[in-house]
Amino acid sequence: MIVLNVFLDIVMPVVLVILCGMALCHFKKTSIEPISQAALYIFSPALVLLGMADTDLPLESMGKIVAFGVLLTASMYVIARVVCFALRMNSAARSSVLLAALVMNAGNLSLPIVSLAFGDAGLDRALVLFAVIALAAATLGVFIAAHGQHGGLASLKAVLQQPIAYAAVGGLALNLLEIDLPPMVLNATELLATAAFPAMLMVLGGNLMQHRGITEWRTVAVAVSLRLWVGLAVGYGLLLLLGVDELTRNALLVTASAPTAVVVIVIATEFKARPEVTTGAVVVSTVLALPTLTALLSVLTR
Repeated sequence: MIVLNVFLDIVMPVVLVILCGMALCHFKKTSIEPISQAALYIFSPALVLLGMADTDLPLESMGKIVAFGVLLTASMYVIARVVCFALRMNSAARSSVLLAALVMNAGNLSLPIVSLAFGDAGLDRALVLFAVIALAAATLGVFIAAHGQHGGLASLKAVLQQPIAYAAVGGLALNLLEIDLPPMVLNATELLATAAFPAMLMVLGGNLMQHRGITEWRTVAVAVSLRLWVGLAVGYGLLLLLGVDELTRNALLVTASAPTAVVVIVIATEFKARPEVTTGAVVVSTVLALPTLTALLSVLTR
């Protein structure tokens, strides 16, 4: 009964919005790119800016969340490299598996679920991790994909173009300096932030509709296993090691067990790092994440 309630009250609302994005893309042939760009460059930064500016999290808690994001990324990198070496994968396949395993969907899927399950306090914590993962995707993710293809300038350009990191730093500065935004700017930012969740979920649905073909099943299975279940286990161990409070643990565990982020398809395509593998990993991990997250939330919200 608990599992059913969690699915209906927390997971299903998210799924319905994803289905709206899929329907819009399928029936109206709507291009998802403008919505994606608005979510990435406007709505999400507004959400992060407000979240960091208004959060009551002490610096120590923020530091632990940042440390968790860094340690999780580093641990998954090492584990994925060892697995790829053991399976004798070539360079392109290795890059695609590393991307799929490291870059989780800390925004589109995780933030709405954390908000529904744990409220604004949980969202504050998830937003900090979201900023860390977004920065990791723009730096380490691009480096992995471009490795051996002279991608240094492209990597630097991608980093400088990511507004999430600027929004996080700006919001934190406003918080620490106790500066209030002018009402006109604050109200506009709140309106933009309100659009972040539905836009991100519709983008996810549209991308799932566009990238339905799956090949390289063996490699995809390895990537999905690393992202969903190994990521959850590693995340839980790190959270115990860092000694975070229960709410922080719950919010961050949801993110640690999130599926592969859609952005890895873009990165892999740009640098020819087997995009068919990352596409398959996004689709399969997103579908399998729904029962995984439902079961996890049933335990965490008990």
